[in-house]
Amino acid sequence: MNLLKSMSATLLGLVTLASTGALGSEGDVDYRHYSMEAIGGHMQAIVKILRQEVPHNEHLSLHANAIADMARIAPDLFPEGSQGREALPAIWEQPEDFAEHLDAFHSAAEAFKKAAASGDAATIGSAIGGLGQSCKGCHDSYREE
Repeated sequence: MNLLKSMSATLLGLVTLASTGALGSEGDVDYRHYSMEAIGGHMQAIVKILRQEVPHNEHLSLHANAIADMARIAPDLFPEGSQGREALPAIWEQPEDFAEHLDAFHSAAEAFKKAAASGDAATIGSAIGGLGQSCKGCHDSYREE
């Protein structure tokens, strides 16, 4: 009898999940939001370090690596059906252009990761500028402010 109840509960759960397709989409939107917030948090921490507002120069590479890792998954954060929040419809209407922006973000993140590892202030300054521009370029076209 317990097995029958367990199977019924499992089946009911599967039917409920299947009938609420919006849940997956809402989950995707939330996941994207939290992932982008994480990137923003790392960027803010980097700025604090570079402006010498905190004594954590040794953390610079950690933040650079995290952003580079997040840049690798960024294309996965925008699946079809996950429209919402700050993401503008143009993302799905202009997928090739959006993909180019994501590629630019990935390249800039990798360049900043390499610059941070070098420890060279001029290289770091140039690379953070490029990373910031890649973020801005995408946000200007594809993010609701």
